[in-house]
Amino acid sequence: METTRTKYNPMIMVSLIGALLLLIAAIVYLSTQPSSGPKVIHLSSGEWAPYSGETLPQKGIASVVVKTVFEQMGYSVDLQFMPWELAYSKAQLAQQNSQIRGTYPYIKTPERENQFYFSDPIIDVPNGIFFHLQHNPSAATISHPSDLQKYAVITLAGYEYTPRLRQYMPKNTCQLKDTQQGFEMLDGNQQWLLLSAKKITQGQWNEVAKSPEAIRLKLSQRLLQIAPKAPLTYRHLEDQTFYVYQFGDSPIDNVNELIQNSNLIVTSDNVLNTQIKSAGSSACKLSISEALVWLAYSSKPKVLIESQTVGESVLTQSMPTLSAKIGFADYIDYVPHSVLFTKNNPNNLALKNQFNDVLNNLKSNPQAFTSLLTQVTNEIDMADSVRLVATGSKQLVLGQRYDRQLVRCLPNEVYTFPKGTKALVRQWPELFLNNVQIFAQQKVIANVLNGPLASKTNLYCFEPTAVQLQ
Repeated sequence: METTRTKYNPMIMVSLIGALLLLIAAIVYLSTQPSSGPKVIHLSSGEWAPYSGETLPQKGIASVVVKTVFEQMGYSVDLQFMPWELAYSKAQLAQQNSQIRGTYPYIKTPERENQFYFSDPIIDVPNGIFFHLQHNPSAATISHPSDLQKYAVITLAGYEYTPRLRQYMPKNTCQLKDTQQGFEMLDGNQQWLLLSAKKITQGQWNEVAKSPEAIRLKLSQRLLQIAPKAPLTYRHLEDQTFYVYQFGDSPIDNVNELIQNSNLIVTSDNVLNTQIKSAGSSACKLSISEALVWLAYSSKPKVLIESQTVGESVLTQSMPTLSAKIGFADYIDYVPHSVLFTKNNPNNLALKNQFNDVLNNLKSNPQAFTSLLTQVTNEIDMADSVRLVATGSKQLVLGQRYDRQLVRCLPNEVYTFPKGTKALVRQWPELFLNNVQIFAQQKVIANVLNGPLASKTNLYCFEPTAVQLQ
């Protein structure tokens, strides 16, 4: 039997090889193309309610603006919350698109401009001037930046101030760690204490008094009121002899107690600074001239500059018993805040420019942009709100109008509110905490969030029994 052998056709083999090569080329090409889903951009921020915060509705007011812009640019936003210092450094050091591309919200400074591209402002933050109603009531009259010449600003770590306010503050300051600590200093009216391992000579004293910094801040007379004390020893510093300087001539009865309960400044003496740290205390480290300037400056009546809404949030949520003691001046300093894009990533300049284009297009419709901000602000306020409740079978709650200038409730201006109305507390009675201790003679001061009398500017006074925490 004969078998039939199929003849080999070289043209078929060439066609198969060609098709295989085309398939491989197509696979390689497609693998190099971006996926059809949105690109991911990584951003960092910190806790600064109501503008940014991991647990805030929509992550905060600033976050909504940033997220909206990037989504219109075709990105999916991966927002990472972390301590501010880490958020800043991660953004600064990133060189690749897979790392942190930007961080926010920050104000523009020359130092930051050396390392970052700044976006156009995403929000303008109203900074308020807070003061203690008992220790420093005259601060209520602050109406212009120049009025700050009479006061000492409590400075916070990582916080920057606009040039119009910064000109009335020392170049080098001792900073507190956060806003809550700043309010605690206002409440305690705490002073600073200067420790030096060496006695400050009269020549050094005269040099500081004649320095441009002391003259600019008008501190010459206050420097004369800094009283040096005799050499003292402190048991936690290995009984080392050192010198103490404080404003005024108050006697030192117990040096150990004084140091433990004071805010400390140490001169640039590494041994003394190390010993203080080993004793479990912390101190601000300045040169002798900087320390004397700060000691004289900080002896003035104190104020705290912070975002008005941030400060109110800290007081009502974290320090309710202090909120009745703190007021704020009429002057508001509006400060633009931006997104920072590190210059270490070569792609970030184009990213910043595109971001600005989309942002400005979003802002070109003021009504829509304002609506965006208002919506998230209302969500945040509602999340922090309380309910007004009526007694017995009553359907209405009584409230008196609160006069900011007179700092009191007006008993002749009474309004009624339906029970269940939402209110945002701006000031708790001094001893009203967790709805346990209630004193009828003290009022809860709040904005009303819904209903015909809803307003972010008008304040009303309610009995503590009319307020129910959510």
